[in-house]
Amino acid sequence: MQLRYGMNPHQVATITPLDRSPFTVVSGEPSYINVLDALTGWQLVREAARTFGVPAAASYKHVSPAGAALGRTVADAYSRARDADPKSSYGDFVAVSHPVDAELAAVLKRVVSDGIIAPGYDEGVVATLAAKKRGTYLVLEADTDFEPPAEEVREIYGMRLTQQRDDLPLPRELPDDLLLGMIVARYTQSNTVVMVKDGMTIGVGAGQQSRVDCTRLAGAKAALCWSRRSTDPLTGVSMVSDGALPFADNVEEAHRYGVTHIAEPGGSIRSAEVAAACADRGITWSATGVRLFRH
Repeated sequence: MQLRYGMNPHQVATITPLDRSPFTVVSGEPSYINVLDALTGWQLVREAARTFGVPAAASYKHVSPAGAALGRTVADAYSRARDADPKSSYGDFVAVSHPVDAELAAVLKRVVSDGIIAPGYDEGVVATLAAKKRGTYLVLEADTDFEPPAEEVREIYGMRLTQQRDDLPLPRELPDDLLLGMIVARYTQSNTVVMVKDGMTIGVGAGQQSRVDCTRLAGAKAALCWSRRSTDPLTGVSMVSDGALPFADNVEEAHRYGVTHIAEPGGSIRSAEVAAACADRGITWSATGVRLFRH
């Protein structure tokens, strides 16, 4: 398939399924980044919905979620996902785990968004969505039976890299918010820190070189999100780090933003200091042994 363009408008791009396509284009013409956002977002919401048995949604920008959430309905899940960081969600790519109904279509009609991937669309919904953006809104239908290959391949600068797909089962014994945070972190550009409360991300700090910067960014977003929802102090926040916390300063920053639970891989030479810092601040600490880098 010829794409509208590559990462930039001056780059020509195509897409070629290795076997069968994981989605069908229902309306519009995808760009290279649209496809990346759609496929990454679909993996997130599919895993979240399978794990928790309820609708899941994600609002993607530049291959990382601005927000992700569970909900009573698909419209509720997306509204909660977008509310995490509505500024960053401006012009997002939407991923939802369940078919799009009239309620969600009405929500999407009111917001600025580039496209959506979903496993189906109720009668009349596609016409509503396809009319967005002067008829260029991208509508993709995910193939729910598609299972990706066991190996992933990437070519860059004349080199081909092959690795096993990251399908490691996550620790189900964790509290739900920490488990959701790990699912979100798995599909977010590293380094990343995810803050979750009541089944929705309230802060995602993604793509930073310093982990404490991820924590500060996620915390600032969490505080802003909470200020729109409540006048009560922010507390009871669960935080997930995709890599080991290298220093206790991450715990100090997390505590400022109401974090009471932290899950991270552990295994750092200072993990004992991190654990002690958590204990001093009344934060439960879980060393999962699972790193979730994504580049």
